Amino acid sequence: MSTRGYPIWKVVAGHGSHIKATRDALSIQYHGSTTEIPLTDLDHLMIMGGHQIQTSAITTLLSNQIFVSFLESDGEPAGYLKPYGYTIDDTIRENQNRVTPFSYALTCAKGAARERMLAIERWNEEKEGELLFSGELDILDRADGELDSLIRLDEIGRVDRLIGDMYYEIMSRLIPSDMTFKRRTGRPYLDPVNAILTFGYAMLTADCTRALVGVHLDPDQGMLNRGKRSLATDLVNCWKTRMIDLVTLELIHTGEITPDSYECGEKRCILSESLIRRLIDRYQKSIREDVIDTQVKTLVEAINGISPFVIHRF
Repeated sequence: MSTRGYPIWKVVAGHGSHIKATRDALSIQYHGSTTEIPLTDLDHLMIMGGHQIQTSAITTLLSNQIFVSFLESDGEPAGYLKPYGYTIDDTIRENQNRVTPFSYALTCAKGAARERMLAIERWNEEKEGELLFSGELDILDRADGELDSLIRLDEIGRVDRLIGDMYYEIMSRLIPSDMTFKRRTGRPYLDPVNAILTFGYAMLTADCTRALVGVHLDPDQGMLNRGKRSLATDLVNCWKTRMIDLVTLELIHTGEITPDSYECGEKRCILSESLIRRLIDRYQKSIREDVIDTQVKTLVEAINGISPFVIHRF
């Protein structure tokens, strides 16, 4: 933890930076300019895209207990490094392996549904009731209410996906048609909105992973989701509406994302470096690391049988 009492992170995105370190500071050289960050003011370095980093810099970062995340240029997480000698708390991992995931999965699904429903209701009010098609709100209300009656993980997952798919389809009506965003898609991202959302989700996922690893939890052992980064994804889904989606819509509506901010072709959509820098600045302000760390602490306490698992609001 930094001397300021809360996690501090630095994102290096785009391509072509040279990352070095002295005994006391991290040095980032890019297009002739140099940024230096005291190591005492850094807890998490996130490297996104193609850059050069000296092995001595990695050694220095790890020896100073600084977490390092690596992501591909489109935001897909690639991996992370933790300090040599880092030991897993066997008791926490054993409890994580032993816990029954159902109640945690249900809590995460309800948390994500609540945030999405609140956003949809707010958008519909702003549009004076003209955003939603007939019957859509009833479908969403029924799906949300159905969660409490479900008894299997696959059923919870089905309802979670239904609400998520409808949420993004409704969100698309708030976005100019020339950005060609219709729904949330997988890689490769062919429209700028999906590319931007993925970039923001990657930043949020990397910081959730940092917090989970820091308390000895396995970020790949999810409750609702399965596979790589699944536990981080469980938590990210509860917060990405407010921390990423609303910020993205604001950027679009205020004209900060313009056609010259991205280039879309048949194979993928590429964000400009100026847009990436703007996104980093805005998302770093909107991603609440205090909420993430408090949530992860609550998760540990629940897994250890100290208190019930709840999703924190802010």
